[in-house]
Amino acid sequence: MALALLAVAALAFAGYLAAKDVEPPAAPSAQPVRTQSTLLLQVAGLDGEGVANALLGHDPGTRSGAVVLLPPQVLVTVPGAGPGQLGRTLVDARPETARAAVSDLIGVTVDNSWVVTLPGLMTLVDALGGISVEVDTQVVQGQEVLLNPGLRQVDGVRAAAFLTHLGEGEPEQARLARIQEVLDGLLDVLPTTPADLATRLQALGDGSMSSQPAPGLASFLLGIAEDDEQEQLQYDVLPVIPIDPGGGMTAFRLDAERARSLVDRLFPNSVPAGVREAGNRVLVLNGVGTPGLGEAVRRRLVPAGFVFVGSRNAPSFGVTATQVLVADTSADARALGERVATALGVPVTAIATQPLGTVADVVVVVGADFQG
Repeated sequence: MALALLAVAALAFAGYLAAKDVEPPAAPSAQPVRTQSTLLLQVAGLDGEGVANALLGHDPGTRSGAVVLLPPQVLVTVPGAGPGQLGRTLVDARPETARAAVSDLIGVTVDNSWVVTLPGLMTLVDALGGISVEVDTQVVQGQEVLLNPGLRQVDGVRAAAFLTHLGEGEPEQARLARIQEVLDGLLDVLPTTPADLATRLQALGDGSMSSQPAPGLASFLLGIAEDDEQEQLQYDVLPVIPIDPGGGMTAFRLDAERARSLVDRLFPNSVPAGVREAGNRVLVLNGVGTPGLGEAVRRRLVPAGFVFVGSRNAPSFGVTATQVLVADTSADARALGERVATALGVPVTAIATQPLGTVADVVVVVGADFQG
């Protein structure tokens, strides 16, 4: 009897909904809360290039950390400037531009950046009383042997020499392993309080440039150090494929498939919305000539879930009204164009149809009306 009553009640409720022409409310989908934060660390050599580059991640929610070592010769797309090597971004662009380039390269949100010069690194190592590193090869400077193989306590000069050393015929991976040794040694001797570390970072002056205030950077670094102490810090190397650009240069391109697996393992909490979706790649053409315009457009597109595939100059300048170009007149293409126009704050009348090729799903020709 009870089951029969329940069935009758259910049918009556369904009939009520049909009469009202409404549907039962859908259960809200749970949105994952991001707890991981990320930092692009770059050590600037004496020529200004990034001789050591690493993406660091710390997640207090899982009490875990990650460090991915990035070869300076890996090719990236620099917003507003086009393709180039990662190490050169510190010379040709600003730290925040390098941060955006790494984010676009591997599909990870990069929250902050920290650039420390080689002299700044030496000063920091000396201020902390030196660091311990496992030296894998003899390091010679001029006629002086600075380091012999074995576990060594090194000062700032020797730490910098070891970090930048690459012997004749050695692959870049050998230097990346030395960068890991120096970074790990540095984490082992950091002060135990954020206030103390912040003071030491501020004392570096022009030798240290961070996108966040010193207390915030200090807290992040101490979080990574705690991950390391608890054996919850994973090191890895960005998977790349060697290419030959000519002229005896060394260069790499990203191994996209392996890089995706690395991101899924180390940075799953930091994958931006839309980056894994198809049909949302946007190429930006600067139709005005204003420097940095591509980067300004990127700042609108990425938070809206689009993939920024690069920017370059339009065939000619003097464009007054921004154009959002889609491949055809289909409803899907129109909807995509409207989403891009909304993200950029331009009217939907900016949408036009034009064959686009395979590089992007939408091409934006930025005009003088764009307000970055």
